[in-house]
Amino acid sequence: MHIKTYHADSMQEALKQVRSDLGSEAIIVSTKTGDMRKRRRGAGTNGEVEVVAAIDYDLDASEGKTKEFSRLVKREMSQINNPEADGRLFERKGRAGEVEENASQYGAEPAGQKETESLRSELKELKWLTQFLVRKTEPLNQHHLPEQLFDLSCRMLKQEVREELIVRMLGELQQEFSPESLGDSEQIRKSLLSKMKRELPLSGPINLTAGSPKIAAFVGPTGVGKTTTVAKLAAQYALSEKKKVGLLSIDNYRIAAIEQLKVYATIMNLPFKAVSSKEDLGKALGDFADKDLILIDTAGRSQQNHIGEVKQFLNQAYPIETYLVMSITCKDNNLTAISHQFEELPVDRLIFTKLDESCTYGTLFNQLTQIEKPLAYFTTGQKVPEDIEVATQERIVSLLLDETEVHYC
Repeated sequence: MHIKTYHADSMQEALKQVRSDLGSEAIIVSTKTGDMRKRRRGAGTNGEVEVVAAIDYDLDASEGKTKEFSRLVKREMSQINNPEADGRLFERKGRAGEVEENASQYGAEPAGQKETESLRSELKELKWLTQFLVRKTEPLNQHHLPEQLFDLSCRMLKQEVREELIVRMLGELQQEFSPESLGDSEQIRKSLLSKMKRELPLSGPINLTAGSPKIAAFVGPTGVGKTTTVAKLAAQYALSEKKKVGLLSIDNYRIAAIEQLKVYATIMNLPFKAVSSKEDLGKALGDFADKDLILIDTAGRSQQNHIGEVKQFLNQAYPIETYLVMSITCKDNNLTAISHQFEELPVDRLIFTKLDESCTYGTLFNQLTQIEKPLAYFTTGQKVPEDIEVATQERIVSLLLDETEVHYC
C-alpha cells in the first residue's frame, strides 16, 4: 500500500491531484481543513486543505482477491474516518486484527515470497494507521459516548481542549442525564455550558476607585504584545471614559518598546515616563498621584530570566495590580511553564493576546483551569484601541465549541 499526503487551496484541487497521481482507485483516508493551517505553517507547507490518500497497487496480479481486499480496506478506513456512522469510534480500535484475519482469506495463496512480504507490509501500515487515527480520542473511547456527547467532544478536541477536561465534564453529564434525556441536544448543551462557565474565572475590566489611582503593571515573556495592550487600555480609559491616565515604562532593554509607548502617549496627549530603577519608579508613581489610572509596561522577559528584577521594581509602597500577559499562539506546555515561572511575581489577573493569530482556543480553557487566576481581557489584533475585549464566559465558550471565530485564519 502506498500512502501519500496532498495539500491544496481547495478540496476539488486536492482530489484532482489524488486522481492524477494515484488514479481513480485511490482511497481517501482522511481530510482536514482550516484548523490545520497553523500546523502547516510551522511545518513549512502550504494549502488550505490536507488530503491523505492510499492505493494498494502492489496486489494487481490477483485481480479478484485484490478488489475484495481493497473494498475491505476502504470500508474500514471510511468507518474510522467517519465516527458519526455509529457514534462510537471506540469500537474501531480492535478492527485491525479483524482486517488481518479477513485479509488472509483473500491473500492466503500468494504467488511467491515477494507477494507475501508485500501483503505483510500493507497490513503493518494499516494497523499503524488505524492506531494513529483512534489515538487522539483514546480517553473518550472508554466512555461509550452517545451521539450528542460525542459531537460536543469532537468540537472541543478540535479546539485542543485537554482530553482529561473533556472526559470529566462529559462523564458528569452522563451521570446527570438518563439515556433518554441524552438525546435532548439543547438541554445537554445548556448543562455543558454551565459546567464550562464554572471553570472560567473572570475578573472583568480594570476597576477604578474614586479618590486614589489604580496602578496596573503588565508582565510576561517577550513578544506577547504587552506594550500594545497597555496602549489599547490607555486609549480606552483616556479617550472613551475620559479618565486621567499616566504611562510608565521600566523596559530598559528594548529602546524600541519605550519609543513605541512614548509615541502612543504623545498621540493621546498622556504623560509618559521611562524609569530605570525601583526608586525612580516610586518617585514617578508619586508624581502621578493625581491620575485615575497608571499603567506600567515592564521589560519583556524570557520565562527563565530576570523575573526577580521585575519583582524588585514592583515592590513599592503603592498597591500594584499585576497582569500576566500571554499569547494564545504558544503551545499549551509552554504556557504552563511560563505561568510557573511568573509565580514568583504577585500575579493578580491574566490577559491572553493574539487570538487573531490562532485557529484554536482551547488553550484559554486549559490554562484558566490550571492557573486559577481570573482572566480580564483578550486581544484580537494590532489596532489601537479597537482590538481588545473584556473577557466574557459566553464569548469564550462559543470559541471552545467552534461556534464563532475571531477571524478567518
